[in-house]
Amino acid sequence: MTDRAEQGTPEFTRFMPWRIRIPIAAVIFAVMPVALASVPLEPVLLWRLLVVAVGAVAFNRLVLRSLSLQLDDRAVRIRLGRCTVEIAYEQITEVTVGPRTPWWQVGRRRLDDGSTGYLVGGPSVRISTGTESVVVSAAESYRVAGAIQRQREHAADERATGAEQAGR
Repeated sequence: MTDRAEQGTPEFTRFMPWRIRIPIAAVIFAVMPVALASVPLEPVLLWRLLVVAVGAVAFNRLVLRSLSLQLDDRAVRIRLGRCTVEIAYEQITEVTVGPRTPWWQVGRRRLDDGSTGYLVGGPSVRISTGTESVVVSAAESYRVAGAIQRQREHAADERATGAEQAGR
């Protein structure tokens, strides 16, 4: 996990555990030579490029996948691969430590309880709004939940202070 609080905007980054990523990478690297050897001889370059591209995409999706949770001034920003979601602090009704998710539940998915998960396995944080619930993987879930709650309270204080100044 990376905490960039000293730079002004806290960011928590989580990868799948190494004990999971290493075997997946080993399988990909073991399958690649077999796949390359089994491609047809003509047109060699096209098929070999296709096999290498599929291997690179699988390696990227399964081994290099990371989840980033950034606490801006106005919202929580969740980024998993190309998918980015923002949840404004004023929409958040509750932040709690979420369930421990299995390692095979990786990616963006709908969970059994109806919430949306942004997962890489392990401990998580549940962010609830009035209409939905989001579960986000976080290595130190208590710390992340506390940081979100502090940012949420800080944003509420700033809104209240801004409303007081506007009323004068």
